[in-house]
Amino acid sequence: MDVSLRKYPYPYRAMLSICSDLDETPNKDIYFETARYLNTSEDTLLGKGVDLEVGNTIYFDMPDHNFSYTNTDDDGREKIQILIESGHIDCLHSFGDFVESRKRIEQCWSEIQKRKRKIEVWIDHAQAPTNLDNDIMRGRGAIKEADAFHADLTVQTGALPFIWKGRVTSVVAQNVKRRYASLFNKNEIIKSSKTMLLEFTKGWLARFGSKKYAMHKDNKVLRRTPLLDGTNVIEFMRCNPSWGGVSVFDSARGIDQVLTKSVLDTLVKNKGCSVLYSHLGKVFSKEVPFQDKTRTAFELLASYQHNKQILIATTRRLLGYCRTVDELDFLVKTVGKETHIYLSTAYDGDDIHGLTWYVEKPKQVRLYINEQLLDGVIINPADMNNRLSISIPWERLAFPSLKNQQP
Repeated sequence: MDVSLRKYPYPYRAMLSICSDLDETPNKDIYFETARYLNTSEDTLLGKGVDLEVGNTIYFDMPDHNFSYTNTDDDGREKIQILIESGHIDCLHSFGDFVESRKRIEQCWSEIQKRKRKIEVWIDHAQAPTNLDNDIMRGRGAIKEADAFHADLTVQTGALPFIWKGRVTSVVAQNVKRRYASLFNKNEIIKSSKTMLLEFTKGWLARFGSKKYAMHKDNKVLRRTPLLDGTNVIEFMRCNPSWGGVSVFDSARGIDQVLTKSVLDTLVKNKGCSVLYSHLGKVFSKEVPFQDKTRTAFELLASYQHNKQILIATTRRLLGYCRTVDELDFLVKTVGKETHIYLSTAYDGDDIHGLTWYVEKPKQVRLYINEQLLDGVIINPADMNNRLSISIPWERLAFPSLKNQQP
């Protein structure tokens, strides 16, 4: 009775999310057309869509030249709500530069709680007062006596289980051993060597007790950690596998230097899982947001999903899958000629989609979740390891229509 959990949903060998902060997105047209370009195969203002599954971030009170929930019109706000409901806006990028009072925080929080699906990922933004990290990101969101304190409202309630507090690595693949080779650029030997040395140094600092770089040592996407007020959260680390460093090519203007064959091949070879750090709203211009090289990079990424090598998912779905796998508990019993797998988990829906078990005789396997027999389990052909398996189906998010929502 040989039963084991496959690392990723069948038949993929790696997972990736594009976790884009919306900083400097110039207008609503580019914001929503970017979503359409990434999530559909339709013709868009940015080019023919690449038909992936990619989420986005949102925030509120910002300078006029930044698209935000506050700065857009009623049509834009309704479209934001639609994309929150569909799961394609899955991260809150702080409450914005100008939000620093409890009253305004409560107003903003109420706005994004209107739909059935909620935003469950928090990403600190620059030096926003509501940031939850007070070290790297200089926020006051977890300081009880501060006007911008909101951890009791947003985090302690369980509404925001996943928190990004500023940690980025240049290493392309997480949840595996750290490797640096893909960072080397033969045309930029000095700069790329410095990036490799910096990442190597982070690892050693972590081994000597550095709190700032502790996540780099283990190279895990997730870890449990407390906020300043003592609230326990699941922190995640992002990566920007750029040969120039974590703050170089972290935008639409440079993503062709990140989504390269070398990087993607490394992710697949190492069977890694990565949350890509970027700013897709930092486009070339309002008139020509993406250049040919940008589209070529996304088309290359799409080919890895099309060829069943890398599963592209929204940040929330990738983090939820990783959390489930990290905490998974299951038993295997032989009942007559059948093999029964008993899965105990606090999670359901998207968080268990894609779970795959290697089994010897798939037709004789029954899967129980919290003692309930699960119907609809998929029997898979043998994968690249020539092993048979069963899966809970991975159901892709349906991208909604974004036609004008106001009369």
